[in-house]
Amino acid sequence: MTDESTFSLAEALAAQKALRDAAGAEEEVFELADVIGMVSDEVDMLKEQGRSLGDIAALVKQATGKPVTAEDVEKYYVPADERELWDDDEDEEDNR
Repeated sequence: MTDESTFSLAEALAAQKALRDAAGAEEEVFELADVIGMVSDEVDMLKEQGRSLGDIAALVKQATGKPVTAEDVEKYYVPADERELWDDDEDEEDNR
């Protein structure tokens, strides 16, 4: 049984796209630095599994068709302690 109050990433992205389309908003685009920052949790997981930054860059390149290097991943990766600050900022906004 699926929990009706949780959403997969694909479902959340589909909802966002539908709302942006309904609002007539342009497609949202992200800089490489933002994308690597957003996937830093997954970078950690893959590094823990022994994958190199080159392997990770190749996966991002394969998924997006965009040029990504190991140096890009290293440069734009956001460490876990900094990502926790993002969560703290979101918690503060939720309490307003």
